[in-house]
Amino acid sequence: MASSYLGPESPRPLSVISEGYQNRYRIPAHPAWEQYTFGNQYERTLEGLVNKYLELGTTDRMCYIGDTKGSMAESLAERFCLLEPLLSVIPGHYSYVETDSKKILSIRVAHVGSEEYFRLQAKEKPEMRTLFDKIVIKDALRYFENPVEMYCNIMKCLKKDGKMLIIHRPSSINTLPVFRNAKQRLEDNEIPYTDIIKDLKSLDFDVQWDIECLNLTISKKKWFSMLKAKFPPQMEILSDFEMMAGIRELADGIMKYEGDLVEFQDRLLFIVVCNPAQKRRGYPGIKRYNADDMVPFPNLKDLNYSMELTPELKQMVKSRSRAAHTDSQSGIVFG
Repeated sequence: MASSYLGPESPRPLSVISEGYQNRYRIPAHPAWEQYTFGNQYERTLEGLVNKYLELGTTDRMCYIGDTKGSMAESLAERFCLLEPLLSVIPGHYSYVETDSKKILSIRVAHVGSEEYFRLQAKEKPEMRTLFDKIVIKDALRYFENPVEMYCNIMKCLKKDGKMLIIHRPSSINTLPVFRNAKQRLEDNEIPYTDIIKDLKSLDFDVQWDIECLNLTISKKKWFSMLKAKFPPQMEILSDFEMMAGIRELADGIMKYEGDLVEFQDRLLFIVVCNPAQKRRGYPGIKRYNADDMVPFPNLKDLNYSMELTPELKQMVKSRSRAAHTDSQSGIVFG
């Protein structure tokens, strides 16, 4: 019997039951000590990588330059039992103004933070400077108004055998699940990582670099909560409206599947910088970490290689003397 009533079906189709829509997402809030961390396993792995590249000792005087969100200063001092007080310096400061179009305009505040601190230290006489054994710069390059000058000033505050470690998350190779608007904005507002290495190379420092991928398991709600709190700190260039729109994009897109736990990788660039052992002419040392040292223009020479043969292969290969004897018997002479 035909009917003009088009009400809801009973029972409802399974596709309708599995779909849902929320005007507002209920994102949980976390305490400060838990809000800005990817978990204990991630932090332990990252601390191990810092030790791998810097070879920290208990007597090292260390300086940490990084954002207060997710700072590693206290955990590094505790894990490696640093006897000298660790100096933590804020990298800089931005003033953020929201425009009528719900975008964020970032304004750098000059003469504050690490750039000003090391500029004043570099002006001091060598015997009056505070010298460090190890310096860590974590996700702070965007704060530097003049990166080249900053690198020079930092290296002046390093001891002769000291090292500087730069931990950078380039947006162009970022593997964290961020929305499209954030990825594009971050790429437009940061220094390309190739320029960082070129700047260090132009200053005649010894540079080693490598890319590390840290495995990460986290709940979707925790990740959304971190994004809402604008963590990682690079996300501060986005307004609250953009963040919520981006979270909805992720929830209705790449993270729209059953289960709360997600696994992904955090790809980080590690750059180790140190003063050359002796002043030299030519090219500065720049290579991938643990790569063999290569001179720019090696002397090419003929090399003789030899390879041992197994008894089975020896039966299949004729020796020179045997081949010459066979050729002489056949009347064939090779000049």
